Amino acid sequence: MGVYSSNMIAPKGNSGMTLVSSHNDDSTASFPDIGFDFFYNGANCRTTISSNGNSWVSFNGSSEQLKINRRDAGADSIYYAKEAINNKPIFRIRWEGHQSYSTWGTLDLVWELILFNDSAMVLVIEKIPNTGTNSFENPTLGTTSLTLENNKSYAFIPQQDQGKAYTVQEGSYVQTDIKYLIVDGTDIKHWDKASSSYMKVSELPLTADKFKTYGDDTYHKERTGITSSVPSLKIWSLLAEMSAPRITQTIKPKPIIVSMKDDISFSEAYIKDIMNAVVTLDNTGSGIIVFIVSVDSGVS
Repeated sequence: MGVYSSNMIAPKGNSGMTLVSSHNDDSTASFPDIGFDFFYNGANCRTTISSNGNSWVSFNGSSEQLKINRRDAGADSIYYAKEAINNKPIFRIRWEGHQSYSTWGTLDLVWELILFNDSAMVLVIEKIPNTGTNSFENPTLGTTSLTLENNKSYAFIPQQDQGKAYTVQEGSYVQTDIKYLIVDGTDIKHWDKASSSYMKVSELPLTADKFKTYGDDTYHKERTGITSSVPSLKIWSLLAEMSAPRITQTIKPKPIIVSMKDDISFSEAYIKDIMNAVVTLDNTGSGIIVFIVSVDSGVS
C-alpha cells in the first residue's frame, strides 16, 4: 500500500526496455506476465494487459479501458519493462507515436504507464496534442474523462479492493517501505500466516527496528489473536508525512433469537420515568458487541 503525492514524476525513456511492437497502426500488442498480481475491476490482469497503435490500454484484454488521445493514431514503438521502486515491483509501459497514422516518425504523442502491485497506476505524459479522447473506464464509477497535459503525471488510486472506484488526480504515487504492527494492550503483535492470527512478537515501546524486523507489509482486518477491546494499528515509514489508511469492515451477523425469560408489563407513566437502562451479556471470542438502548426514541 502506498500514498498519493502531489509531486510530478518525469518519464524515464526507453533505455533498457523491451520492444514489443513497432510501426503499429491499428494492431493490439499483448504484454507478457507482468510479474505480479494486478487487479482491475475484480479480475487478476497479470497476463491480459495489452496496448494498441491507436493509443489505448486494455487491462482485461477485451476492451479499451484507458484512452490517451485515442484516435486513428500510430505507434512507432511500444515498450515494456519490469522494474522496481523502493524494492517494490512495477511494470512500466512506454508508448511512442503520433496523433495520425500518416505521420510516421513524428513523435507528438508519447506517454508511460506505471502499474503497481496494489492496483494503483501512474500515467506520465511526455507529449500529447489533445486531438483525441482521454478517458478511463473506472470500475463502479463509470467513464471518467481525463484532462491531460504535457510533462505532467496522474495518479490512479483504487478506493476499493481489487482495483475499483479509482481517484484520478495530478501527481504521483509513492509505494515506499511501509510496515504495520498491532498494539494489543502492552503487547506488540504481527500477523502470523501459518496460524492466520495475530501473534505476540515483542512488548512496548515501539521502535523503528521492531517495525523493520516484525512489521507486516499490509494490514489485516481480522481480529483473531487480539484480546484488547481497543487495539491500535501502528504504521511506520521513512516518509515524513503519511495519510492514515481507511479500513472498512462489513459485518453480517448470523440471525439469533433473543427471548425474554419473563413477560413484564410497564405502564406508560412508568416507562417515562426510566432514566437509564443496562444491558449485560456473556460473550466468547474476539468480537465486540455493542447495545444501544434509548428511552426517548433515539433522541439521546
